[in-house]
Parts: sequence; C-alpha cells; structure tokens
Amino acid sequence: MSLKVLVTGGTGAVGSQLCDFLAGQNFEVSVLSRRKNENSRYTTYLWDYKHALIDKKALENCDYIVHLAGAGIADSRWTSERKREILESRIKTTSLIYKALSTVDHKVKAIISASAVGYYGQINSDHIYVEDDPPGEDFVAQVCQKWEEESRKFENLGIRTVQFRIGIVLMKKGGALEKMALPFNYNVGAVLASGKQIIPWIHVVDLLRMILLGIQSSEMKGPYNACSPHPVSNSAFSKLLAKTLNKPILLPNIPEFVLKTILGKRAVLLTAGSRVSSQKIINSGFKFNHPELEPCLRDILT
Repeated sequence: MSLKVLVTGGTGAVGSQLCDFLAGQNFEVSVLSRRKNENSRYTTYLWDYKHALIDKKALENCDYIVHLAGAGIADSRWTSERKREILESRIKTTSLIYKALSTVDHKVKAIISASAVGYYGQINSDHIYVEDDPPGEDFVAQVCQKWEEESRKFENLGIRTVQFRIGIVLMKKGGALEKMALPFNYNVGAVLASGKQIIPWIHVVDLLRMILLGIQSSEMKGPYNACSPHPVSNSAFSKLLAKTLNKPILLPNIPEFVLKTILGKRAVLLTAGSRVSSQKIINSGFKFNHPELEPCLRDILT
C-alpha cells in the first residue's frame, strides 16, 4: 500500500513539480487548495485560512504533510496589507492544520515545512550562516522565524517536523530564474547593485529530492538550509546566466536606488544576500545532483 502525502501549495511552481515527483516515487498524493481543479490528477481538498475552514478528510490516513503554502514574498510591493498577507498566509495556514490534527485521529508521521534563507536577514555579510545562527531582524526574517515557530508546534502532537530554509529555486518555468532571464533574452540584462551580494540557490530537482529525504529519514528534524554548497555573487550569477543564454551584458550595473524606485522595499531581496552553509543537509546523507551553477543553468535553460 502506498504511503499518503498531503501537499499544501501543491498548485504552485514548486508544489506542482513536487506532486509529480512524489507520485513518481509511488506516494499517493493529495493537495490542499483554495479552489477545486477538476483537471488535476490529484485528489484536491479545500481549505480557506481566512475563514478557518479545512476539509478534515484531507487528514484521514495521511502519512506525511508537505507545507509549502504562502503568498509570494516577491510578487508585489510590500504595502501594510501585503505584508500582513505574506505573514498570515504562512502562520494561519500552519495553525489551521495544527488545530485540525488536534481534533482528529491521525497517523501523520512528519510534517515538512518550507521556510527561507531569509531567516538570517537580508544583509550582506562575510559570515557563513548555519542553522544554529539567530534569526535576522528585518521583515522577511521575522516571517520565517514565526513560520518555523508555528510549524514546531506539531511536535506537541508527537509529529516529527522539518523546516527547509530554501534559497532561490532555479527551474525553467514559474520561478525566479524565468524572471531573471527575461531581460537577458532582450539584451538588457545587467548586474544588480554592487553585484557583490550573494545568491544562495538550489536546482528544483535537488529541492524535491531534499524534501523526499525529509519525508523518508526519521532522523531528520528541525531546520536545514536548502541551497547549493556553492553560492555565487550576483555578478557571477549574471555573467553565467548571460553566457548560458549566449547573450552579452551591455549595460552597467543597475544602481540600488533604481531598484528601490521600481520595487520599493522588496528590492532588498535583490540587493542583499549572504552565504549559507549546506553542510547540515550533506551530513544527513544528501548528495547534490547540481552543486555547481554553470552546469545547473545549462541543464535548465539549454
């Protein structure tokens, strides 16, 4: 009999690939979603965190939950309303699952929850961040910290929890790379700000494999940085992206103030970044298929 995995955020860019990947590993996959998709190959259960509604049938005979749901941090300007949605879409969804599991007989063995390397703060630093480092103090760091705190509450129910602090996920469609490649395709690609800021990145296939390991390994618990062991600067990333696409970099660096004018406060997602260690997940037995950026970009884009 197949083990059952429930995925939240299963219709998103990463979540949809995760569902197919887990199904290919002989898991029985179902999805928690805000709306029904009659064309989906996976059983879909409805939930609505804004009204504290969840179909508890989703939790029946469920062995594992992968919690990816959350409003996109980079999708729109950080107005007060948007910042509240970014936070509540993570905290309230996690709390909703917790309350539902508290009221039903369940056999959930583990919950794998997304987080982000933004946990350490959007800063440029020479420090290499490890999982034991304290959280940063900015908006994204606070969101990640509160999200992880909420997910750890499942341990009160005897459920193993894993939090993956995910870097920039590189994939062909639907992710950051598609947006990053667009100006290069029109010959207007450029290095951003100083270009020295670090980009912690991960190939989507490695992230999917990492989540699978989190499901299968009963020894894994707590936070793990989910990014390549070889992060690069924005300058190096831009030059490798241009090379992979066979495009030139003709423009000078785009100044930080221009990015702030265009993007508002979320520009910090592009202008700041530090190195993050992947040693803990490697020590757990994980081996990267795509540890180096240049072959990773070739695999995705060519």
